[in-house]
Amino acid sequence: MHKYVINDIWMALKLSSRNFFGLIILIPVLLFLFLMLLPEDAGRRVAEYFVYFSIAVVPVILIQSIFIYFANRRYVIDLETGMITFPKSDIENSILAIILMAPYWNLMRTITIHASEIENLYLDTKRWSKTSQVSNGNTASGKPKTRSKTTKHVRYNINLAGTFGSASLNFLKRQKRDEVRNAIQQCIKQHSNINVDRKVAEFS
Repeated sequence: MHKYVINDIWMALKLSSRNFFGLIILIPVLLFLFLMLLPEDAGRRVAEYFVYFSIAVVPVILIQSIFIYFANRRYVIDLETGMITFPKSDIENSILAIILMAPYWNLMRTITIHASEIENLYLDTKRWSKTSQVSNGNTASGKPKTRSKTTKHVRYNINLAGTFGSASLNFLKRQKRDEVRNAIQQCIKQHSNINVDRKVAEFS
């Protein structure tokens, strides 16, 4: 019987690269500010820190980002067993989960559930715009000019809900979202005899 194995490398690359470069920038800044508060030998300590950081911390961040990539690159839907594997995306359900930043650490994990545990499936398309100021040459007096530039963004989602809880699966391309949605729908229909197509919220 057929097994769907659907790769979404662009979303995996986006999440892993954002994690890698974000931490590479954030951690040195935070530790630099902390070391500047030290009463003595601040300059020497800062120099030593950058050596230790490049030797020890960068490989750790790289390995963590690789885990994030592999956890988010693949969806496996097995029609024979009814098992569905996808990236874990729980939201915080307790104060402890908020403190421990559970959604962040879940980026490195996958979850496997049975099709019978899914009761509803909804599609969702989120669109938003960001406006920034960009250089637009100089005025007659030589002063720099700027103009507003609006960038449009879109994110395609599948929202699952059932006895397992809930999950939100994110995609950069509608085609990839619809491919995963079709596989999940076929698996649910075969093992639960439920047509989740009727639960689709929108088709945009």
